[in-house]
Amino acid sequence: MHERADAASFLVVCGRDLRAGLLFGALLFGGPISLAHLVHNRTDSAVAGIAALLLFALLYGVWAGAAFGGLGLLWRTVARLRRRSAGDPVVLAACLFNLVFLELVLFYGLTYGQVPWFTPAGFWSMALFLAVAGVLAGAAIWLVTWVLAARLARLDAGRLPRLTGALAIALVAAHVVLPIAFRLAPEERAASFDPTALVAGAGPPVALLGFDGVDPDMLQELIDAGDLPNLAEFVREGTSSRLETISDANSAVIWASIYTGETPRRHRVHDFYRIRFPGAGAGLFPVHRTSFKELIERVAWAPGISRRFVNRLDLASPPIWEITDRAGLPTVVVDGYFYSFPAQRMLEPSSRLLGYGLNDTLATAGAADTTLEWFAQPPDVPQEVLDAAAGRPDLDWQHRAVIALLEHRSRQGEPPPRFLNLYTHEPDTVSHQRWRWAEPALFPFVSRAGIEEHGEAVAHVYRRIDGLVGELRGLLSPETVFVVASDHGQSPTFVHRLYTQHRHGPDGVLLLYGPGIRGGQRLESSHVLDVFPTVLALLGLPVPEDAEGRVLEGAFESPPDPGSSRRVATYRDAWQPVDTVGGTDVERTRVEIERLKAMGYL
Repeated sequence: MHERADAASFLVVCGRDLRAGLLFGALLFGGPISLAHLVHNRTDSAVAGIAALLLFALLYGVWAGAAFGGLGLLWRTVARLRRRSAGDPVVLAACLFNLVFLELVLFYGLTYGQVPWFTPAGFWSMALFLAVAGVLAGAAIWLVTWVLAARLARLDAGRLPRLTGALAIALVAAHVVLPIAFRLAPEERAASFDPTALVAGAGPPVALLGFDGVDPDMLQELIDAGDLPNLAEFVREGTSSRLETISDANSAVIWASIYTGETPRRHRVHDFYRIRFPGAGAGLFPVHRTSFKELIERVAWAPGISRRFVNRLDLASPPIWEITDRAGLPTVVVDGYFYSFPAQRMLEPSSRLLGYGLNDTLATAGAADTTLEWFAQPPDVPQEVLDAAAGRPDLDWQHRAVIALLEHRSRQGEPPPRFLNLYTHEPDTVSHQRWRWAEPALFPFVSRAGIEEHGEAVAHVYRRIDGLVGELRGLLSPETVFVVASDHGQSPTFVHRLYTQHRHGPDGVLLLYGPGIRGGQRLESSHVLDVFPTVLALLGLPVPEDAEGRVLEGAFESPPDPGSSRRVATYRDAWQPVDTVGGTDVERTRVEIERLKAMGYL
């Protein structure tokens, strides 16, 4: 009987550890992190706010509860075996939980470019910095947690529950009041679009080539080595700049800014995807470094929980190719990243759009399948273009498809594009996966065999890009102005599953080359937001008054003609509604939305 009572008492105290962890994680982590997500997403629904609080409290509560319960069980079991008093392991569990969580926030993914006081020469100096900084930060976290926990432990038995209840009530109130405040806050006054301004003035053809993650230092190194003759000529005979990017943002956010000329606050894309759960409506863009993405993946099997990648319908403003098409300029788009899906109807008869994911679609469905219209507009894509794109890896399919499409246009006597937009994610993908072997001195345990196999992988992608640029120069009009842009550079790290990171915003690349562009010019500064107005000015289209970037006039031999004296307040609603054969774009968009919901995209 005594042994049963002892076992029951043991389970009771272990259950108390578990409950303490649940409250600790739910109130001190789940609640504040949920609020951060409401602010990040500007959630204006109180229902969504409460749903978010419940989800975050559950996720972080279970995480902390498992940690507290597991440590308490181990601690008390060892004490029983040693026949000693176990004491209370909750304070120790709190210290360990804070230590692990906050050290991950501080150091996971830390790059060589972020080390504040010195520039590490290699792996060992970076490792020494991480060890010293980790110990100092860990000691501070441990000490603060221990002191606060000790003060809480001295509270009388009735005061701690009251304090806990007050915190819970405050969190619930904040999750109701904050969305209501967002809803009642005066909206930014939206200027109205004047469609008569969509008339392009004089200007050369423009090719905007987007190469995700091309690093300016790696680019210059390969140019100096003579590996990139076409891009070397762009630098030597054109204008170049390090392109300042948007800090604490990933590629989906930055390319949305490049294509619209707007900050995330206005174009409303804040990540690659939204996380959806019951009551959350369209879902929440995750806040970086909160572990929300990692935790939600563990319960993605649960009904009602999913994630949805962003698409064109998430973008609050039209990408630049929709503006050029509606201005009557022959436009060709080969992959506009997430924002070319679903493919919007092209209005200029000779315009073409081959959207992001077209190659995967063709690999799994016949060209006659109705899904093609979601990735290509108009959907009657020439067979040689389909053959060039189908099932090929990134960069390869964009390269082959754009060349095949331009050659087909030439044979058919169609006008050359006034605006060409091409994008590929391949440089960023390869950099994340292979940088370890490109700069082996910065990483531990790099074998000679690995260097021989992968050491040229990053450089090889840059060479392929240079070859694509060379082919495009031969196919496009000699009057074409090339604008080569990357959204960010790369900064190596060995404390992440990927070998480079760029959330802190290493510069990207900007190259301008062609008639009217200054030769041998290097701009002191440029920003990703400047690409949009600069391309508009090159094409002779008016720059909107609400543009958040500037025209890079220092790159031009003479001031460009951005639509002469014409002005447009905004391009925000430039794509709707326009009467077309078979209905309006608005009607088509309504049908698209219903089909996208059925397909699981919305």
